[in-house]
Amino acid sequence: MNPPQLIDRQQDWNRIAPALAREPQLAIDTEANSMYAYRGRICLIQIGTANRSLLVDPLAVADLSALGAILANPAVGKILHGSDYDLRCFYREYGFPVAGLFDTETAARFLGMVAPNLAAVLREYLEVAIPKSRRWQKSNWGLRPLSAPALEYAAADVQHLIPLARELRRRLTAVDRLAWVQEECVRGEQAGGADLPEPAEPPFLRVKGVDRLEPAELAVFKELFDFREEEARRLDWPVYRVMRKETMLHLARDPEDPLDAVPDLSPQLLRRAGGALRAALRRGRQAEPLHRPPRPRRNGFPGRDYQERLNRLKQWRRDKGAALGLDPALLWPAASLERLAQRPHLWDTELAETGAAEIRHWQRQQFAPELAAVLQAAARQYPPAATPE
Repeated sequence: MNPPQLIDRQQDWNRIAPALAREPQLAIDTEANSMYAYRGRICLIQIGTANRSLLVDPLAVADLSALGAILANPAVGKILHGSDYDLRCFYREYGFPVAGLFDTETAARFLGMVAPNLAAVLREYLEVAIPKSRRWQKSNWGLRPLSAPALEYAAADVQHLIPLARELRRRLTAVDRLAWVQEECVRGEQAGGADLPEPAEPPFLRVKGVDRLEPAELAVFKELFDFREEEARRLDWPVYRVMRKETMLHLARDPEDPLDAVPDLSPQLLRRAGGALRAALRRGRQAEPLHRPPRPRRNGFPGRDYQERLNRLKQWRRDKGAALGLDPALLWPAASLERLAQRPHLWDTELAETGAAEIRHWQRQQFAPELAAVLQAAARQYPPAATPE
């Protein structure tokens, strides 16, 4: 394969894009600066064909509409490895949906790989080794110029994806699982091209460890959280660079502590924004205590009969996964098993094509009769104490 070509001028991209639109399939990857910015962005787009690798610099090429058309065209196959983040970035930053996806990470999972990172999958199926360096994995891809080693590292992520996809398709066809992977990829396209739903809880309540704070401490923590967000936004830094959550939790519990004695509190932060931090602590101490909203219990207080039925369903999934050499979680959604264990009489509703969104068509087709038999046997042995409404 030819050395990777950096595309950092609009006219060069305009010249090359029409040829890419005629390719039957393209390997795609991205590099972002999410570890170095408040809101990370795509800083490099790797595109591989059968015989060359292109590295498109979106910080220099302003008009990428031709790429959007290519990504949205299902006639051009798009091969990505671990596509979820890339697809969400394309949609979030440019409004580009992706069609015609084949995810080689998903494919490897359905062939039984437990930890299918790209380097491991290439070794396993193509006997190819690619350089994987923590230095480049953690690199700030927003800096310019990009060095030759950085460009070579980035290009390696797409150079072998097309032959890898060919080999994975061949193996999936041999075990009659290609349709399973294709359905997963379509679901990935839909998820990547959709706006994320707004979480039910505000962001500060989703920080790990905050559930152990008392209401008065929680009020302080909220002010610290808002201060950190504003400072990170102002500096265009990731929030952890401003202040670690452990430091925020410490200050929420002990807001009267001298700031220069707080563990891991950066002296630079105190010099730069100590006044704003002290003001946030003062507002938190003066605010009304915050009471976390109670979380509804999904199944109330399930009895022993429910737990026994659920154990049977999970055991079926574990046994089937072992027989097929697959991660059991791939075979049936856990949330569906929990609903079925709670309400065995709603099997037909759960299994309807318009029923549970988590259940795949291939799962219904492949495993529904067997799972139904397990559920019926479990319900006979451990009947529900009362039929839930």
